[in-house]
Amino acid sequence: MSTRNVDTPPSNLASLFRGLYARVADRLGVDPSYVSRVARGERRSDAIEAAVEREMRQLLKHTKAKPQRSQQQNHNHNGTGRASKAATRAKR
Repeated sequence: MSTRNVDTPPSNLASLFRGLYARVADRLGVDPSYVSRVARGERRSDAIEAAVEREMRQLLKHTKAKPQRSQQQNHNHNGTGRASKAATRAKR
């Protein structure tokens, strides 16, 4: 896994998780379908559960979602989210 941060909107997180079960399976020497069954709760394995959790943490650690542009534009300089009365009057 790369150690760089990736600016990724939440809609693209699914593609980042693709291959997670295969990576865990390779690391532990088991079949990816078994990892999948453990993740879905059909089977129980503390080692696989821990490995899946570690892998998910690594993926999330290397991602950060960008705020949407509309959210950035709605914030004013004083951080309250509201324009002051003077600023509102000045716009009129």
